[in-house]
Formats: sequence, structure tokens, C-alpha cells
Amino acid sequence: MQHLKVAYLLGSLNRGGTETLLLDVFRNAAKAPFDFMGIHRKGGAYQEAFYATSPTFVQCAPQGMRILSYLLRLRRILLTHRITIVHAQQCIDAVYARLATIGTNIKVVQTFHGYDYGAKHFERLLIAGSIRISDAVCFVSNTQKQYYIDKYRLCCLNKLHTIYNGVNFDKLKTPLQPIDFLNKKDPIQRLQLAMVGNFVRVRAQNFVCQFLHLLHQQGVAFDFYFVGNRDNKEPWQYDDCVAYCQDHHLMGAVHFVGSRNDVPHILRQIDAFVYASSHDTFGIAVVEAIAAGIPVFVNDWEVMCEITHNGEWATLYHTNDVQDLLQKFLSFVEQRETFQQSALHNAQGIQNAYSIEQHVCRLGELYRMLS
Repeated sequence: MQHLKVAYLLGSLNRGGTETLLLDVFRNAAKAPFDFMGIHRKGGAYQEAFYATSPTFVQCAPQGMRILSYLLRLRRILLTHRITIVHAQQCIDAVYARLATIGTNIKVVQTFHGYDYGAKHFERLLIAGSIRISDAVCFVSNTQKQYYIDKYRLCCLNKLHTIYNGVNFDKLKTPLQPIDFLNKKDPIQRLQLAMVGNFVRVRAQNFVCQFLHLLHQQGVAFDFYFVGNRDNKEPWQYDDCVAYCQDHHLMGAVHFVGSRNDVPHILRQIDAFVYASSHDTFGIAVVEAIAAGIPVFVNDWEVMCEITHNGEWATLYHTNDVQDLLQKFLSFVEQRETFQQSALHNAQGIQNAYSIEQHVCRLGELYRMLS
């Protein structure tokens, strides 16, 4: 069988879900049944971390409108390193890869990490074209795959694959670090709760704020931590939540702590995790919270049903039904020990299903099938 060497094409190396996933893949290179390298167009906050994982990580980017020059440089890199498969993380990179590999036996794979919401006509044409010219197309959940099949009327089903995201659960096993903002010394034992995710339209932190208002009215003592950044492109997502909490006198109990590098340590020291999604493709934050062994509450969005085995590993509440979430959370308040015992069992199940090792293994199976 041909020796497999895969080139991963990335856009920027900024901190994000896709980049975090690929960084974990590179950090587990020794466990992969194939060799690989990284090629990126832009730098970013993760650049140093990526370069530390592999001796073969290079930058290759178009210079202005000189696309032909970029394609020739990309082709030279691929041939020099004897690449057998190029794996793009964006549809534009899949197109670049196909053009750069014309006349070679190099296969092109691409993964869709999100939806096409808000895409303009040209962008939708680019998506459809990239699917057509790729040898294999990966989606991070069956829910997401079915969306694209329906939206783009795809008939090439044999080259469409679901490969769930993988999480490096080793980070949940490191010695705990103290969290500066956690309120662990309150004599009335306030519940420590959190949601993780930047304030963007994928999530619905505003819905969680409404829930917290009702929870406060019920007399439940809590500290709730929104872990995530205010997005410069959609600042109102964050600003509206802050304004709501101010207007409803919740600022003493609700805390906006920004982006954090110690999320695994936070998850292991809180009492429960509450999440609201509007159109996640997978839900890494939810998976990590379940894997941390704490009770998790998430809305019954189709993909959340999928990744939690229809609520086997988390408590599902009806999407946009704040009263349903409140009632199910109050059951947790009354039966905390029962919920916590179930959470420990759920942690093992989800770690078996979505480990980074499983993700790398499934990638290897796909690559071998193409070679």
C-alpha cells in the first residue's frame, strides 16, 4: 500500500474551534497511522504552538492577486514533500488544492466545520464547486451533513463522510489549578455554573440570561460565568446580554470573564454547565463539559441530540423554552447527588466516543480508502 503523507491546509492560525482541533491532531502525530505536515496562509495566536508540533509546518500565501504564483509554490511544496492527500479546512483551500494538483495523483479532501448561513451567491457557488471537485468531503456531524445534502441537492453520497470532531481529554486529567474568580467560600453555598463560547450567533447566551433571571426569582443562589469573548463583528450579542443582566439586577451573580486558557480547570470546579445553541455543527464545549464529569443542560437542537445520544449523556430541554429549562434545572437543585453520579458515568461514555485518538483513526481509515 502507498505510504500516506497528508498536507493539512489552514487559513489562519488564530485561536478557534477548527484550529484547536487541528492543533490536537498535530500534537497526536505519533499516534496517527499516517505522516502529515501543515501549510497555512496566515499567522495567528496559535502559530508558535503549531510550529512546535511538527518540523514540517510552512507558510504559503497568495500575494495580492498573484494567484497563479501561489498555486505554483503550493504545487512545488506538495511535490517536494511527496504528499499523497491534501486536506483543506475551507472550501477556498479545496479549490486551491485541486488547481495546484492538476496532473498529479494527489487526492483532495475537505472538511466543512460550519454552515453556510449568510453566504452570498458567489460563496454558495464556491461551496458547491468545492464539493464537486473534492475526492472526499467530511462533515463533523450527521446533522450537518444532511443539511448540505438537502441544501445543495448533493447526489455524490459515496464521497460524503461524517467524522466527528475529536477532543484531547488528557487536559482534563492534569492537576487542578485555582481559578481566580470562582466563588467557593460563600457560606450559603452558591451554585457555580458556566457556559463556554464566544458571543456569536451560533450560541444563544441571551436565552441563558432569561433563564438566570427566572432562577434568581426562584431564590436559587448561584454565580454564573460566561466564558467567551465579545465579537467585534457582532458586538450586540455580548452587549445585549450585559444590558439584560444590568436591567434585571443580575450583575452580582452573573459574570462575564472573557476568553480563558484554563477552561478544563474551570469545568472541573463548577457544579453544572448550561448551554444554548442556535446552530452548532458539533458542540465541542458541550462535549468537554460532559467529559469533565459535571451535569450538563443543553437544548434539543438536532445536533445536540446526536452528540449526546438523544439525551443519554446530558439533560436536554426544549429549544427556546425557558420554563422547560428552569423546571429541569430545579430538579437538579433538588437531586444534586443523583445528577452528579449520572454525570460521572456520562463522562466515560462521551470520552470513548469523541476522543482525539478516535478522530485520528477515522481520518486514517478515510485516507487509506482514497489511496
